[in-house]
Amino acid sequence: MTTSSHYDIIIAGAGASGLSLIWYLLQSEVMREKRILLLDLSLEPTDAKTWCFWEDAELPEKDLIYHTWNTLEVRAYDNIYSEELQRYRYMCMRSLDFTRSILKMAHDHDSITCMEAAVKSFGSDNGRGVVHTDRGSFFADWVFQSALKPANFDDQPVDVSLKQHFMGMEIEVNEPIFDPNKVMLMDFDTSQKHGVTFFYVLPFSKTKALVEYTFFTEQTLTEQEYIAGIKSYLKNRYDLGDGCYTTARTEIGSIPMEDRRYPAWYTDRVMNIGTVGGLTKPSTGYTFTRIHRHCKSIVEALETGARPPVSNRSSYRFRVYDIMLLYLLEADPAICKQIFHDLFKRNSFDKILQFLEEDTHPGHEISIFASLPYTPFFKAIYKMKHRIVTGA
Repeated sequence: MTTSSHYDIIIAGAGASGLSLIWYLLQSEVMREKRILLLDLSLEPTDAKTWCFWEDAELPEKDLIYHTWNTLEVRAYDNIYSEELQRYRYMCMRSLDFTRSILKMAHDHDSITCMEAAVKSFGSDNGRGVVHTDRGSFFADWVFQSALKPANFDDQPVDVSLKQHFMGMEIEVNEPIFDPNKVMLMDFDTSQKHGVTFFYVLPFSKTKALVEYTFFTEQTLTEQEYIAGIKSYLKNRYDLGDGCYTTARTEIGSIPMEDRRYPAWYTDRVMNIGTVGGLTKPSTGYTFTRIHRHCKSIVEALETGARPPVSNRSSYRFRVYDIMLLYLLEADPAICKQIFHDLFKRNSFDKILQFLEEDTHPGHEISIFASLPYTPFFKAIYKMKHRIVTGA
C-alpha cells in the first residue's frame, strides 16, 4: 500500500497492547476497512517475552496459547501449598507466536500500513492526533500509543516506585524431573537479602521448563547476578549442575510496580494504552488480560463513533489494596514472605486469583485480609493515608 500521511487510526507501538488492538480492529466488520497505520521501531517478531495469565472468559487467538496448567504451587518456610484450579486455568503465550501471527494478519490486510519508524513525539492538530517520527509526521482521527511515557508522567504523585524485575532461563534436562501440569508460582525459600525475592517455574514438559529469578525491589541486578542465582537454584532445588541441562533461550524484563496514576491521554486525540496507559496491575505486574479487555472496549466505542473509553483500570477499593501492599513491599519486605505464605495457606487459589483479577466483592476481600497478619496493613494504611484519603 502507498504510504499516506492521513489515516483513520494510528497505533504507535507493536507490543502486546498495540497488536491486541490490531486484532480487535480486524475482527470488527465496521473497523476492519478503516485506514490504519501501525508504527514501531522494529516490526520483526522476537522471542523475548512469555505472557502468563488466568482467565475463565474467551481470549482471542486461543490457538496461540503455548501451555496450560491445572495446578499451582507456592513454597515458603519449607512448606509447599498446592491446589488444582477449579474456575481458572493458568496459561502462557509466547511473544514470538503472538507477534508473528498478528503481524502477518496486519501485513496481509489491505487497509493496514505497517511501517518501521522511530516515534519522536505526539500532538493534536485540528481535532486529529499527530505522530512525529523520523520518517515524517502522520495524522489520524485517533492515535493509540504504547511507545512513549505520557507527556505529564513525571508530574503525577508517586510514593512507592518499585520494579518487578526478572531473568528467565528456559532449560532442557535429560531426566524427567518436572511436572508439566504444575506451576511453581512463587518459591520464596531463597535468599531475601535484596528484598522480596522468589523463583517462578513454568514446566512445559517433563524435561523442559522456564525458570525465572524474580524480585519486587527498586534496584535491578546485573545479568551475571541473575544467571548465578538461577544456577544456584537449579543446583539446590533440582540437583542440576552446569552439565546437567542446556539453555534454549533467556528472557529478561522489568515491570513497574508503583502507586503513580498513569495518565490515560497523551493529548485529547492520543490515548495511552498498555503499560504506559496504566493497565499493569501495580501489585502483581499482570497486564495481558487487562489489555485485551481495554482493547475490546476501545473498538466497541469506535464502532459507534464514541470517544474511546478509559476503562479496565482498578477501582478505588483495589487501588487502596495495591497501595497497602506496595508500601509493605518497599518498607517491610521481611513481613511480605509471611503474608504470601499465609495468603496461599489459608485461601483457595481460585479465590486468590479472582481477587487479583479484581472480580471479588467486599465480603470476599474481608475474608482474605482476615487470614493475613493485620498489623502490617494497619501500618500501611496509616503511612499511606495521604494517598488513600485523596482518592488513592
